Amino acid sequence: MLNVGQELLQQDAPQSNQYRFGFHQPPLNSVNHLHLHCLALPFIPRWKHVKYLSLGPLGGFIEAEKLLEKIKPLSSTSS
Repeated sequence: MLNVGQELLQQDAPQSNQYRFGFHQPPLNSVNHLHLHCLALPFIPRWKHVKYLSLGPLGGFIEAEKLLEKIKPLSSTSS
């Protein structure tokens, strides 16, 4: 997912030199399936960044890399 998101953003927003990838966590996710947010920065208008704040243990947005770190131990023990 992350590789495809990176390729698409490079195609669709080549002028942006900053990208952000991540997921909304329960209970603040609005749809009940996994989907990756691929964001070209900066946010325009600036206030849109609020939707993508991390709220720590309360949920909110989690960066894709942080989620991968979190689930990595789980995938290595299931083999």
